[in-house]
Amino acid sequence: MQTLESPFFPLDAPARFFASTHAPIAFHFKKCSRDFSVVEEPLYPFSGCGEHVILRVRKKDKSTWEMLSMLSAVSGCKISEFGYAGLKDKQAISTQYISLPKIHAPTLEKHAPTLLEHGIKILEINAHNHKIRLGHLKGNHFFMRLKKLKPLDARKIEQVLDFLKVYGFPNYFGAQRFGKSGDNFKQAHTHHKKLNAFFLSSYQSHLFNHWLSTRMRLNTLLAHFSPQEIRSEFASLDLDTLKALQDQEHYFKLLEGDILCHYPFGKYFEHDDPHNCARLRAQEIAPTGLLTGQKALHAKELAWHLERPYVHPLNTKGDRRYALVFPSDVRFTYLPQEAHGKLEFFLPKGAYATIFLEEIAGRILFSPKELA
Repeated sequence: MQTLESPFFPLDAPARFFASTHAPIAFHFKKCSRDFSVVEEPLYPFSGCGEHVILRVRKKDKSTWEMLSMLSAVSGCKISEFGYAGLKDKQAISTQYISLPKIHAPTLEKHAPTLLEHGIKILEINAHNHKIRLGHLKGNHFFMRLKKLKPLDARKIEQVLDFLKVYGFPNYFGAQRFGKSGDNFKQAHTHHKKLNAFFLSSYQSHLFNHWLSTRMRLNTLLAHFSPQEIRSEFASLDLDTLKALQDQEHYFKLLEGDILCHYPFGKYFEHDDPHNCARLRAQEIAPTGLLTGQKALHAKELAWHLERPYVHPLNTKGDRRYALVFPSDVRFTYLPQEAHGKLEFFLPKGAYATIFLEEIAGRILFSPKELA
């Protein structure tokens, strides 16, 4: 088994290729509670009865872990007994659902004023028959305020949004996934069990980003160069295949053997039907990339040649992840007097609002240190 130190596996951040080829758009955005908010949408309606209390909680300038620590301190409930669907940003106003055993609810309610003083407000109380599990959410609604925005750049944003609503954007993992220095995945060999699981997951994300960068590079070359020029870099693809790929309407070109998935959720299946290109255009399906690990489903045929370099037998469960996501409920309002824009949108779970914003801007906006 190869180790993570092997030079065969990339340890540097991958290049970013964007879906839209527009020139970079100038604006200022800072992740803070004045300009950034997140509202979680649960996967299913709660039953209204059961042994678990469901709290709809709004927090300001606190991470999910900091909020849970405070809830634990005032209620006496162990942190391990809380349930949550996902971690929400610290530098934001975030609304999410938390579960805990019903026995702790009265104490928690009694301390609601104290919690409010510390930026945590209980908005709603419900009940359910089981604990909220990680990943049990549809996605998140986001609001961002973009400042120092000129009228011409506001019009450019509107045009880019029209494109991204139709064609989606590459579903890279955001810089916050890799810690303040951007390389926490390098610690995946640690012997601490809990840390090891976290760092292994980070390394999976790192390899996925490299694979997605490779595919986006191919897509970009197909848009600008001849098959003969492209083949010097992608020798596994013959000239006829490259010409056929250029005929596909969508910017993300489907390769024979790609693993597709119904969108926004559903079953995986292998790409072997040209009609899948039209289904991608209709947002019925989307290609997926590998989260390498045990029992992972691998691509076949041509797609396997571009996936194989990022396969690693990590001691963790493998999976697949959408290579593209489609933003929905997108609204953009420009306020010329204030020289800023209001951007609202919904993304499915696992997609990063920061990646979407960088796609709009056509440039990298955030360093790992800013987002960690």
